[in-house]
Order: sequence, then structure tokens, then C-alpha cells
Amino acid sequence: MHDSVVLGLHGFSSHSEREMHDAGICIVRNGEVVAAMDEERLTRRKRDGSFPLMALASGLAIAGLRPSDITDVAFVDRRTPWQALHVWKYAASAFFRTGANPCRYLAFWTRRMLDYRRLPPAGTFPGRVRFYEHHLCHAASAYYPGPWPEATIVSLDGMGDFSVGGMTARGSGGDIRILCRCNGYFSPGHFYMILTQYLGFTPGRHEGKVTGLAAHGNPAKAYRAMRRVIRYRKGKLDFSTPLVAEEFFNVIRGGRAERRSQQNAGLRKFRKLWAPFSPEDIAAAGQARFEDVICDYVRDAVALAGRRNLVVAGGCFANVRLNQKIMELPEVNGVYVHPNMGDGGLSAGAALLHHHKNAARRGYAQKPWPDVYLGPAYSMAEIEAALRAGGVAFEKIRPADVAGAAAKNLASGKIVAWFHGRMEYGPRALGNRSILAAADNPGMPGRLNSRLGRTDFMPFAPVILDEHAGGWLDGWERNHTASRFMTVTYNINPRKRALIPAVVHVDGTARPQVLTKQCNPLLHQVITRYYQLTGIPLLINTSFNMHEEPIVCSPADAIESFKRGAADLLFIGRFAVAS
Repeated sequence: MHDSVVLGLHGFSSHSEREMHDAGICIVRNGEVVAAMDEERLTRRKRDGSFPLMALASGLAIAGLRPSDITDVAFVDRRTPWQALHVWKYAASAFFRTGANPCRYLAFWTRRMLDYRRLPPAGTFPGRVRFYEHHLCHAASAYYPGPWPEATIVSLDGMGDFSVGGMTARGSGGDIRILCRCNGYFSPGHFYMILTQYLGFTPGRHEGKVTGLAAHGNPAKAYRAMRRVIRYRKGKLDFSTPLVAEEFFNVIRGGRAERRSQQNAGLRKFRKLWAPFSPEDIAAAGQARFEDVICDYVRDAVALAGRRNLVVAGGCFANVRLNQKIMELPEVNGVYVHPNMGDGGLSAGAALLHHHKNAARRGYAQKPWPDVYLGPAYSMAEIEAALRAGGVAFEKIRPADVAGAAAKNLASGKIVAWFHGRMEYGPRALGNRSILAAADNPGMPGRLNSRLGRTDFMPFAPVILDEHAGGWLDGWERNHTASRFMTVTYNINPRKRALIPAVVHVDGTARPQVLTKQCNPLLHQVITRYYQLTGIPLLINTSFNMHEEPIVCSPADAIESFKRGAADLLFIGRFAVAS
């Protein structure tokens, strides 16, 4: 039997489309994911959207493959001639429901279609090259790595190809059946982008700051104003957001300097509507309305699909407070959020979708991902060479002593940069490219923010031993797969909150990584030793990077961030570096 090597690829070869984001690759060999990563980690350009050549080279090296070994290429985004029909359909809907001129939307998508120049990477000779719809790739990324062979699938973001903002599907025995799509011009993703822009943050990058700010406000004060902006059409699996549709073009082009004056002029309607309220109350009301309309959508989706287990992907589900609300719905038995829920996860969805479309259906078995350590690892020789090249003093530690040394320093109040094993796939640091610190010190968030250049009001997340999670996280159960990947918040047990002030947000929640020994034995050993010293079975776990930079990938990246003040100590492989 010949190997099947599927390359899933999301990225743009033309210069004009590099403003899009989250290019990446996924390699599936005989049905197993052997490598997946985003281009930004290697180019060091946040959310890089250019053709992922560096990620591909790294992924092939991880898998021990050559470009010529790739048998199939699965691209994200279908741009066929009949796509124009869908673009006209949704643009016409925007026109008739808002009175807005659809021509500028059509011009934007026409340019994208004409600029479609994606070819298999050089050196590859695939037998099959296929192009898959954006939201179908999101759906596949949620379904195939998830825990249930029978599931409702929901994808929601700003807008994918065909001007679609979301999709509802049913997953059953390895097949994905699309049930409906919704109009991207009215999407909750675009609503949240406008909210982000209005509050002075960068849309497409800083939506998480709005979620953090929302906990400081009163949603009731501006909620009525939010109802005027975004509505859900119950029973229709679609949204109605007239003002968002009118401003869609300005906001999605807002990153370009020459468009900023046009964009700011376009937000005047929102300034008039929201001007009476504080930023905190606007964020709180926007978050509440975002949760309400999507929860209504999910209820209808579950009823339509007839499956109470739910798997989700798309940028809207980067919102961890929303995911908690969905998890608490009585209509839903369980929720799985793809760990790389934004467009960075599309390449994995494309690869998995293509594999399952072409593999024999007999004997299909769901293969949940046990972890997402799918990026590169580095040998001790490579790490030592990087340390010498970086000009830092270091000491070598016996492997048996690494966990104990890290735990002892953490218990004494030190901030530890932690670099071990394969890099995580997705936007969360999950213990291999992390900064660790004690959660019992109320001053620790200030120290971390000062070192990393981050925003003061944003919460820090904990990593907690799974054997203790039930006593600290209200409602947590061992089958909550989403909690392993920092994709959902929980209310912290009120009796425990005073013990860990550094990871409890002002609303009493935290976004945990619940860690099993099987998933990451070394980090589990660190936290176990720390628990023995302090009685607290968790630590702050934040991403190892300076503000506005991608999470570190290589030893050189880690050493550079450490030299710039990211931590007191760096534990990297079998080596320790003090500042």
C-alpha cells in the first residue's frame, strides 16, 4: 500500500491578499496528522497571511518527507465561476434589507476572484489538487478531531468565500452533511469586529481585549443600543445586522493606511448610537448581545441537526465567554471547540476533509486529538548551539532535576519561561512554549504585564492538574475536552478565588488548561512538585512572547524574548538560563 500524504494549505500567493491572515499548513499521512502550524511562527509576523512556504518546509522536516512525497493538496477557499451567483445573492440581500449599495462589496470579491493564483508548492507533484469551501473546512476541523462521531457542527466567523458568514452541518459516521449557510454581510463576526474598532483596538487581532474589557462594564446600560445593531432571525439560522452590513467594506479594509479616514467616517453612525456609554459598558453590552444571538443560533442548529453534542470552529468561537454560555445551554450535551478555531485551523480542516472524502468509509472510527503538539521540536545540540550563539550564560541540568528546579523557583515567586518539546498548534500556549508563574500573588499580573508589554485589564489563564480541576472549576467534568485547550471559561469556586487572585478575572471566571499526565508528563510533574510545596495545584500559563509578537517557535526566538526581559529564568530543554 502506497502512502497517502495530504497537504492542507491556507495562504495567499499574491501580494494584495497578504493582508488576509493566519496562513498555515497541515500534513496528514495515512489519516494521521503528523504536522500542523501557522506561518507566523516562522516568519515572526503576527497573523502572517502569505503563502506558507516556511511552515511547509518545517512540516516536511518534522514528518521526514520530501515535497515529492505529497500525493494530494487540499487548498482552502473555492473560487469557481458559479461563486459569482452566491456573491450576488448575498449582496442583493444586503441591499434589499439595508438599502446599502452592493457594488463595493461585489468589486471587493471580484478582485479576490480574479487574483486567484494558487498552485501546488514547487517540488510537489500531487495526483489530486482540490479546493474546499472556507466554512466546510472550519466544519471539518471541528468534527474530525472532536470526540463524537455523531454531532451538530457550527462554523461562524466574519465572512468566508461565497460571502458566507457561517454554516450548520451534521456529522455522522465520518460524513459531513451541510444543512444551511448564513449571510456573511450580517455576521456576528463582523459585528464584533466593528465593536473592536470602535473601542480603539485593531479588528481581526484584538477582539480578545474587548472580551476582557467587557467584564468591567454593565451590559444592561447599552444593551438596547446593541439590539439595534445585530439581530438573530429565529428559526431562520441567519442574522440581521443592517448597520454592520453598511459598514462592512470599510471595516474589513481598515488595516490599510489609505482607508483609515474612510473607515473612521463610516463609524460615525456607531459613535452616535453608542456615544452616551462608557467603553466598559459598550464592551459589556456588545459581548452580551454577541452571546445571546449566537446562543439562539446554536439552539436552532442543534434542533435542525438533531444532535445534542456540538462541535464548533470559526473566529467567533475564539470568544471563550461565549463558549461557556454555549456549554451551559440545556439543549447541548457537550461542546468541543477546535483548538485553532480561527482561520489558522482551515488548513487542518482542508487536509482532514480531503482525506476522509477519499478514504474508504468502512470501519470509520472517530480519532479525537489527544493534544496539539504538532509543531517542531529541537534537539539538545540545537538548543545548546542557540544558547552559545545568543551569548547567554547557562547551566546544564540533569533530566530528573528539571521539574523540581522549575517548581522550586516558581514557589519562590520567580517568573519562568518554559521551552520544551514540540510547539503547540493554534493560538494558545499549552505548556511547551509558555511563561509560568505563581497564581497566589495578586501583584503577579502587574509584573507580567510590565515585562511583556501587555494590557493591564486582560486576565491571565491557569494551567491546572486534572485530578484537582473539579474542586476549583465549577461545573467541570472529566469529559470536557474543550477545557484541555484553553477554549472555554469556567466560574472559579468562590471558596478558592482568594487563593489564586492572579488568574481570577473580575467576573469570577478563568480560562483554564486542564492538564493530564498523559498529555504533557513534564509539565504535569512541575505542577505536581509545585503543589507539594504550596498546596496550590495550578500556575499562571501565558504565552511565551512579547506583546504583538507570535508565540516563540525556535530556541533563538525564546532566547531573544528572554533577553528582552520576558522572565526571570529560562528553562529550555536540559538547560537553565538566569537573567
